[in-house]
Parts: sequence; structure tokens; C-alpha cells
Amino acid sequence: MEDETVEGHPRIYPDDQVIEPAVEGYGGARGPGAAWRRESALLIVLAIAGAAVEYPLALAIKSLNRSEIGRALPFLGVTFVLASLVPVALRINRELGLPGAPLIAARIAGDRIHFSIRSLARVSIGYAILAAAVGAGVLVTVIVPLVLTARGGAGISIPKPPMLTVAPGRIAIVGASVAIAAAVSEEIQFRLVLYAIFGWIARLISRDSSGYPGRRALWIVTIAQGYLFGMIHLLPVGGALFHSTSRLLIGGLVMPQTWEGVVFGRLYLRRGLEASMIAHASMDVALFGLAAIGLLRSHPGAG
Repeated sequence: MEDETVEGHPRIYPDDQVIEPAVEGYGGARGPGAAWRRESALLIVLAIAGAAVEYPLALAIKSLNRSEIGRALPFLGVTFVLASLVPVALRINRELGLPGAPLIAARIAGDRIHFSIRSLARVSIGYAILAAAVGAGVLVTVIVPLVLTARGGAGISIPKPPMLTVAPGRIAIVGASVAIAAAVSEEIQFRLVLYAIFGWIARLISRDSSGYPGRRALWIVTIAQGYLFGMIHLLPVGGALFHSTSRLLIGGLVMPQTWEGVVFGRLYLRRGLEASMIAHASMDVALFGLAAIGLLRSHPGAG
């Protein structure tokens, strides 16, 4: 993000550049406007479709109570709002030199991809492992001690996840589908859109000599979008976990998803949206797989 521009093309970490810029500028022969509209439309559809698939499948594995389906509607509303901001986010990304969705953009614009997809996948999986380790570290060092401290008194209480009663095979198959749908939708919303919006605000407050947000500002942006990522996962169960607004807001800081979102945000900054999608999906699929294996061993013959 701190690198200078070359021939008008903003660059983030040149060694990680994913596409070869078109000779005639952004969008190549098809024109920047047409390419931008196609990319915007595709990402909007993916964001909404991912959420539309995620929630019914989440119900199928009882991660949400059917009687409380109405509680999912505000989150679908958030998805629609953020999805509607995709065109704006793409323009801001261009102005700030943020990566956006480089592989999708290259495909639509007819630009030549010179980055190894295998290398991209390898880096993404590495970040997935890092995110899982960070999330597990927060869970073990913060969440578990808080629960043990609060047990038997007023404070935090953890309800039993309904998913633990589901057949392991169902968790593995349906859970993997939920993970992929959620990764696609949430990465568009939080990494592509929110990163752009926060980055635009950060540029107004702090910018380097090239006019882009500085390194410190980008770290603040990364943490801010990670915090909102954690909060959106906390709110559905926030009433059961915390009993005041202040505790709820503080709880967002200790959510594993908050710091997983920070890791995904750094990956997005370095490699783009597709990389963070791969990392997010890989981590969640692996976690659902481990949950299924754990239940299978606990209940032989289940599934």
C-alpha cells in the first residue's frame, strides 16, 4: 500500500500483484465502464446469493432456531445494504489502490493473469490456518476463562449449541455448503465494501505522500472491519451472552471472529478478495469437518 503508482495504476505490494494491467488501461478493450458494471453486478449477485443460501442451510443444521427465523432478517437487510455499495466500493478501491477482486476483474476485463493460482491457494490456506489459530487462541485464553469466572454468578452464560445434536454427516456436508456460501457473501461485504469505506475515511484523516492511507491508518481500517465482522457474529447470541450494551460492545473485541477478520483483512490487502474467500471458506469447512469428526467419535454409529 505504501508503494508508488506506476503509469497511473495503483499498486499494493508489487510482488503480490495478481494481474497484468491492460495496455489501454483499466478494463482493456471492453472499456472501463462496461467492465466496472459487469464486475459490480457479479459481486452484488454473489453477495446476495451467498447470504440467501447460507441462512436456510444454517437452519438445516439447526444453528438457528426455526422459531427465531425473524431474527435473521436484519442481517439479510445488512447484506442488501452492503451489496448495494459494491459499485461505490470498486471505485474507491481504484482510487485508493486497494486490490478489490483482481481475478474477477481480470476475467471480465480480458486482462492477462500472470499470478500462479496454485501459489494463491497455498498462501490463502496458510492464512486460513493462521486465522484458525488466532481464533482458537482467543477462545482458549479469553473466552473460556471468562466463562469459568462467570459460571455460577451473574454475567456470561453459554447456551448449548443446537448443532451438537445434529448427525455428523449432516454437519459435514451441509456445514461445508454454509461455509462456502458465507465466505463468498461475507468477504464481499466486509473485505471488499467495508474496507473501501473505512479506507476512504482513513484517507481523509491520514494519508502518505502518494495520497493513499498510511500504514498506521490501514491497520486501523483492518481492525475496524474485523471488529464489525466479529460483532455481526456476536449479535445473534448477544442477549444470551451479555446483559448490557457496554458488555456487548466489549464482547466484540474478544470474539474469535473479530481477530479472524483481521487476518482475512490483511490477506485481502495483500492478495485480493478471491484469496480471502479461499481462506475463509477453507477455515470454516475444516472447522465443520472437525466438528463432525468429534461428534462421530463421541457417538459411534451416528451419521
